[in-house]
Amino acid sequence: MSELISSLSSHSAASIPRPPRTHRRVRRVHLVPNIITDRVQLNEDGQLCLQHHVEITLVTAASCLVQPQIGDLVSAVLCQRQAFVTAILQRLQPEAPLILNSGNVPMHLLAPALEIHSPERVEIHTGNFSLLARTTRWVAKTLHQVADTLLVRAKHAYRQVENTDQLQARHISQQAEQSLIINSQIGSLNASAVLRIDGGQIHMG
Repeated sequence: MSELISSLSSHSAASIPRPPRTHRRVRRVHLVPNIITDRVQLNEDGQLCLQHHVEITLVTAASCLVQPQIGDLVSAVLCQRQAFVTAILQRLQPEAPLILNSGNVPMHLLAPALEIHSPERVEIHTGNFSLLARTTRWVAKTLHQVADTLLVRAKHAYRQVENTDQLQARHISQQAEQSLIINSQIGSLNASAVLRIDGGQIHMG
C-alpha cells in the first residue's frame, strides 16, 4: 500500500508544470532619501561645500530661498554627486542679514495683501523701478527726492501746503492755456534788472 501511495505522489508531482526561471534584475528602490546634516564651509576652489563631503557639489534647493553662509548647520539631500540644501537649521551668525537668492530666475510674490514692517529702513537697489497701482499713498515725516530729471504727468493735480512753499530754480517757466490766477492777502513782485508786464488788456486796481 505504501508503495502505491509513493508512486502516485511522484507521478502527480512530475505532471505539474513549473514556471520558467527568469534572470531579470530587480532595481533597488531607495524608499528613504539620503538626508544628512552638516556644516557649510569653503573648499580649495573657494566654493561652498559640506564639511564632511568636500568632494560633492553643494547646490541650494529651489524651495530653500535663504542663501547658506559659511558655518551654517544645514540639512541636505545627497543625489547624484550633489548635495541639495533643503533647510538651514542653525546659523553661525544669527544677527547676519538673511539673503534670499533665486539665482537667475525671477521671483514673483502672489498674495491678496502684502505688508512690510521695518522700523529702521527699507532700501531698494535696482536699475529700473516701476510701480503700477490704482491708488498710491505716501505718508512720511520727511520726504527727500533727488533726481537729474523729474517728469510728472497728471490729469488733475492738487497740492496743499500748511506753512511755507518755497521753490528755488535758475529759470522758472509757467504756461497756462486759458487762465492764470494768483490770489494773496499781501503780494510782492520784485526784479533786480527788468520787470515786464505785457498783455492785450491790463487792469490795475
